[in-house]
Amino acid sequence: MGSQRICCGLSNHLELARRPDLYGNPVVVGDWEEHVVAASEETLPFGVMPGMAMRQAEHLCSQATFLPPDPEAAAHLRELISSALYDLAPTVEVRVEGIAWLDVSGVPKPGESIREARRRLKTAIGREPRLGLAPGPFSARLAAARARPGRILQVDNARTFLAPLSPHELPLDAEQLERLDLLGLRTLGAVAAMGPRELESQLGRAGRHAVLLAQGLEPDELTPWRPPLFTSAHRQFESSIEDREALLFVSRALCGDLAEELGLRGAGAKSIRVRLFFEDGGQERRDSVVRHPLSSAAELFGLIGSWIKEWQPHAPITEMWIELPVLEGAGRRQLRLWAGGDGTSEEVAAALERLQERHGDEVVHMPRPHLLSSPLPAQRFA
Repeated sequence: MGSQRICCGLSNHLELARRPDLYGNPVVVGDWEEHVVAASEETLPFGVMPGMAMRQAEHLCSQATFLPPDPEAAAHLRELISSALYDLAPTVEVRVEGIAWLDVSGVPKPGESIREARRRLKTAIGREPRLGLAPGPFSARLAAARARPGRILQVDNARTFLAPLSPHELPLDAEQLERLDLLGLRTLGAVAAMGPRELESQLGRAGRHAVLLAQGLEPDELTPWRPPLFTSAHRQFESSIEDREALLFVSRALCGDLAEELGLRGAGAKSIRVRLFFEDGGQERRDSVVRHPLSSAAELFGLIGSWIKEWQPHAPITEMWIELPVLEGAGRRQLRLWAGGDGTSEEVAAALERLQERHGDEVVHMPRPHLLSSPLPAQRFA
């Protein structure tokens, strides 16, 4: 019986999630001379699938809305979702394919984290995600794919759950899947019954990996998302400006954008930089390190606005940048996983042991009282 430690929230590809106004309609995303990157559920009855030629998709479902991909927008949405989920579990991974994984092992109240993850995913993508809870990423994703929107499917024994499913769920290419069919392996249970070395001799390393997945052994680890420690916002003016009020108006808007991003990341700016670019090719900048991290639009604009009011630009301005080179890491938000008295000493000890198992003994340090009467803080504990 496997332990449930990975929650998967499954939604449409983030290329589709960036257009919630089209939910409920057939939508296909891809370049015309390329293949389908993403397709909404409404296109499935017509036979449209990711990876097929766009021309074929148009022939199968001409009534669909066809959109070019915007990888930058999808990646930005992935960052926002990762940041929104970051304080709910020690490890979070989000992919643009619309998969969000949370490792809830060690979380004192995993049910609360999962319910909050569902709410935040719904807010981010505009519709209910499907949820799966299982021993590892592979089984959790397949469980989520079989759950109803807004509901969770729990898997206790991964091998039993996977056994009747198709080998097409494995990360194998068409030729490898055809080889499985020729070998008579038409379920994951049949693949699991093969020895890893036997299938490795047929498919190479991918065969060994496939057997381990089918056996529910979950060889793949999540790739933890880490909050970025730098961000910026800028505005390039169509025509050069000299009016100080216009510059204040733009800087206020940029501060609002940055504050929204900092709020999602749970971070604060410890350093502020403003750069102005001029019509004659020159530039000026001003920097400051702040005593307390700034995170709200009012705090940011309070400082930057005062700079602009004092500035005496030597030429018309063509571009403005506000940069936050040093952020207070959003990792501080994960302290909530330990706070509130909702974890017993045994649970905390178990979580520390998991950290040591995953990252080595040196990752955890436990202070012991030493020379408590010493005037030097460093000597009071060992």
